[in-house]
Amino acid sequence: MGLALVLLAAAGPAAAQDRSAASAGLLAAVDYLCTEFLAGGEPDPARIAPVLAHVRANADVATSLPRYQDAPGAFQGFPVRMPLRRLLRYLYNPQIPQEVVKPFSIRSSVWTTPGADERQRRLWADPWPPAGPVVVRGEQYDRTTPDPSTGGCYGMTLRRAVVLFPEEGAVLSVSVQAGDSEVGTKGYVLGRDGDGRYVYSGEKGLTRAGLGWVSSRIQTNVSVGVYLQGEGTVVSGVFQWMRAGWSGLSVVQESHVAASLERYKRLFTDRLARLPEPETLEALHAAAATASEEALRGRARDVFRCWAERYGRDARRDALRMLGEGYETRLDRGELTALRMGEGLGAADPCYSGVSGAQTSRLVASLPFQPLRTSR
Repeated sequence: MGLALVLLAAAGPAAAQDRSAASAGLLAAVDYLCTEFLAGGEPDPARIAPVLAHVRANADVATSLPRYQDAPGAFQGFPVRMPLRRLLRYLYNPQIPQEVVKPFSIRSSVWTTPGADERQRRLWADPWPPAGPVVVRGEQYDRTTPDPSTGGCYGMTLRRAVVLFPEEGAVLSVSVQAGDSEVGTKGYVLGRDGDGRYVYSGEKGLTRAGLGWVSSRIQTNVSVGVYLQGEGTVVSGVFQWMRAGWSGLSVVQESHVAASLERYKRLFTDRLARLPEPETLEALHAAAATASEEALRGRARDVFRCWAERYGRDARRDALRMLGEGYETRLDRGELTALRMGEGLGAADPCYSGVSGAQTSRLVASLPFQPLRTSR
């Protein structure tokens, strides 16, 4: 036992140096992605190698991270059991709103740079894989769902870049918040966390007891998502750094970031497993796009009435009041479209009427282009 302790002690400094060097290399790669590459630099696989290596080495585990931009961070790896091309069609597709794919975290997400929205198609459309790297850059305006612990909802402008390296079978998504977010507003969840039933008040503050007065903001929000093609599985990982709080102070700790990423992993992989084919979602989007706003609001009114009846027993009083006072009139066209698309998810929410298999087949057949077969 004594000899073993001596050997461990002797190996300690060298191991610590190796970890320190690996951390420095990882942060240098992250900094390149969030500065030089995000600003328009050519994608360089060699300079991001430490990021890819970290994802491969931690394919289904969480790790701590050094601070970046004076913010605490964490990493979460997880497998996605589908081909990379299909995953990209879910994630980067102007006909599949991200609030349908990630209803547990995104209220709405819109690329505001002209043409950036459509350029996403190059990440998964024919010919695939592409002959060389594909890059999409621009700005995006995101609104979040209520934070599970505080009820705060935030709007923010993000600088975004996505790059596909076909030879490496790797995709990286880089997101850096531009300045502070808007002041947080109160939001309420109905039913089970992550199912996407939220009511947004627009009132500044937090719903957590004692914090209703707080003017909170997200001050730093840096995220790097990585997707690596494996054998029928995508090896995925998310690096996240965040500062948020009020009165110039941040209340976010590393444990908070880690818990948020663990929730993301659980809900995202579960959601992907339950989503229909991308072609089906595209057809549902096309159908909703042709519906009148009056029809969309009428359907939303029915859904919200059902929400109040089915989940109202445990709901906050303010949420029930809004649902009963024409809440559907507060939603914009994008939110109404995403809500209507929920009909195609069948039993995902008993308040949706659902779309039959025959109806879905007709919707897919009516697409103005030949659907991509994602099985190959």
